[in-house]
Amino acid sequence: MASAAGETAACALHAVGSGAPPFMSWLAFILLLMVVVLLRQPAISALFALAEECSFHWGTYRGTLRITRAIELLRPDRLMRRSLLQLRVHAHEALGDTARAVEMAWLLADEARAAGDWGLANTAINTFINAGLYREALDVERRWEHPEEDLAVELGPDEQRDLVQLNLCEALYNLGDWTAASERLRAVEETEADEPLLRHAILLQRGWILAHTGRGAEALAAMDQLDRRDLPRVYWSEVAFTRAAVLRVLQRYDEAEKSAREGLSLARRAASTRNGLFMLGQIALAAGRLEEAARHFEAGASHPYKGQGGGALLAWGDCLERLGQGARAQEAWRLALERDPQSAAAKKAASRLGRTDGQGEGSTGG
Repeated sequence: MASAAGETAACALHAVGSGAPPFMSWLAFILLLMVVVLLRQPAISALFALAEECSFHWGTYRGTLRITRAIELLRPDRLMRRSLLQLRVHAHEALGDTARAVEMAWLLADEARAAGDWGLANTAINTFINAGLYREALDVERRWEHPEEDLAVELGPDEQRDLVQLNLCEALYNLGDWTAASERLRAVEETEADEPLLRHAILLQRGWILAHTGRGAEALAAMDQLDRRDLPRVYWSEVAFTRAAVLRVLQRYDEAEKSAREGLSLARRAASTRNGLFMLGQIALAAGRLEEAARHFEAGASHPYKGQGGGALLAWGDCLERLGQGARAQEAWRLALERDPQSAAAKKAASRLGRTDGQGEGSTGG
């Protein structure tokens, strides 16, 4: 059909430019409009599929943005415009343009509530969490009005809602509430998901939570069940980093470092690269290699991506303090407060700063 339409367009253009009688020119113009109308929707669909590949498979986010702009020129319908906004939010967040991503995520959250689309909501929630806006992420769910129609298409509404719950686990444990995060994860697990993406995302979140609540062996068992091929390629690095965190808890530091470096080699998102550098710091610190840990933490802190990271910045300060670099330790703790202010790590950093400030005042007075 596309071939026939293209042939018709060529004939129409020839008629317009060949000095044909006026009625023939008008006929050619009408035929050309018909061709444009016939090809418009297939072109939009093909370009959107390409933009999704750029975002979730290849990790070429600037390509995503260019393609979405091209689709806008074709005057897509409202449903497609929502999907384009979703892709743009994801692309800006992945590129490390956090402020722009958050600005657009507010619009996306409003669209999600208006459409009853948990898939759109999930992208907004994920963006807020990656920006350290954990309370705002939780508010998206609290303000949900349970509309009648759910327009999510790639996964059913139940699966999309469960993906939201998995992301909100991250918001909760970054706020320091590991118990609430575990309970929310347990509720998702009880749904017995059949969708491969959701099933393996559950395993990934389970591994992270178990590792950070002192259950390393169980965490490793969860990770051994996970097949990263069932997750979008751009998140494969997070699978490696989670496995590294589990192995660190089990004090298998060489294996943990190998997994973290594998994650760095797979990284496509700015946040993933920064997270990998911080993970190497955490592993070296746990192994007692303080100077090496300090170098990795500094590399992570200097990375252009500045969202979240409070726990690693807190650990960097602790590492520097153990190395006898008290002034630099305070700078690291202040960074935790500045970059991840809502996090539980920020509260601990504030406590450390209060302790050291108090010691400084005492020594001055003495």
